[in-house]
Amino acid sequence: MEKLPDEFYLINDFSLSFPTPIYNRQENDYIKSIQIDHILVAPSGIFLIETKNWSERSLNNLSFRSPVQQIKRTSFVLFKIVSEGIASYRIKLKRHHWGNRNIPIRNLVVLTNTKPNEEFQYVKILTVSELLGYINYFKPAFSNEEIQETANYLLSLIKLK
Repeated sequence: MEKLPDEFYLINDFSLSFPTPIYNRQENDYIKSIQIDHILVAPSGIFLIETKNWSERSLNNLSFRSPVQQIKRTSFVLFKIVSEGIASYRIKLKRHHWGNRNIPIRNLVVLTNTKPNEEFQYVKILTVSELLGYINYFKPAFSNEEIQETANYLLSLIKLK
């Protein structure tokens, strides 16, 4: 990710705890904390990136927790957090004449060795060599100021804990 332009903002090891758990009605899950390896705030949105250095044997090990489930939980919470930041004007997005804008959140699991052949709902599985091409595929939709405000907002949440 070092090859990305300066306007991209990378936050490593993003973790938050919640004194009052966040309820995800769809999954019937009370979320007390989240941790994600990397959050990339980019001109095209936010990329949640969970990295795994797993062998093919590890991919098939049923005792390992699913990174797909982990990133879906984190994405749910991050969507709520970012939406609150926009609603409270802590993240200021320029208004579009059609209505309020939103920040897309893209969920990625990046594997260093091999990846499963299966596709997963709401989560893209990539190898390290595919990551930059995928990130750069999306068209920019946010200004440098909007990227910086979003990154600063997320960083402020870490400092509050």
